[in-house]
Amino acid sequence: MIDIGFYQLAERRAEAVLPQLITKALAAGHRIVVRAEDPALLARIDTALWSHAPDSFLPHGIDSDVGPDRVASQPVLLTGAPLPAGNAADCLAQVGGDLPDDLAGLTRAMFLFDADNLETARARWRVLAKGDGVRPVYWREGEGGRFEKAA
Repeated sequence: MIDIGFYQLAERRAEAVLPQLITKALAAGHRIVVRAEDPALLARIDTALWSHAPDSFLPHGIDSDVGPDRVASQPVLLTGAPLPAGNAADCLAQVGGDLPDDLAGLTRAMFLFDADNLETARARWRVLAKGDGVRPVYWREGEGGRFEKAA
């Protein structure tokens, strides 16, 4: 069974939301791959993971920066590459774009999308909701930036 969280961003951008989601996923024992097609977005996420809280550290690296010899050792890998991830991730955080068709090897996925990707997210939800072994959950960003379970 794979849990897929659909996170609709309304007030904040992905780089503001991801540190908290990644912190929870790491605490649950996951290895994570964060996928985004835009290198500038990956750079903003990288900065956010380094600076989100002065008293904590989220171990991570961008695949193009750490090089092929260190990709496997990254608990959190930021990439634009297709799955499977070079760090043996079991948790995917997809930012924008679309979820990959093949989610083999994952136990959790987080799909973060904004109004520009709403139709893509709805289409993916319809497909996944009919599938076996998938548990989609819809989270809407409410007032104050808290996510509320909507479906």
